[in-house]
Amino acid sequence: AVDVHTATVVTKPEIITRGWVYAPEAEDLLDEGAEVVRAELVEALRQGATDVETLQQRIRRSAGRFVNERTRRKPMIVPVVMEL
Repeated sequence: AVDVHTATVVTKPEIITRGWVYAPEAEDLLDEGAEVVRAELVEALRQGATDVETLQQRIRRSAGRFVNERTRRKPMIVPVVMEL
């Protein structure tokens, strides 16, 4: 969740996986991925990006790079940004 009026990330990003990694065994990977997504959101908001489509695109790119670097896989990434 993002508050576009104050340009802040309100909640920690949540990563839900289906089929490409077993979550209980990859908890550290998912935590690190959530931090990568949070950092990208903070940077996008700092640069003035407030529309949901731009934020989703930036999340998809940064999460995709992270997952590919760490697992050498390219899963489908569907970002959901809740605007407050």
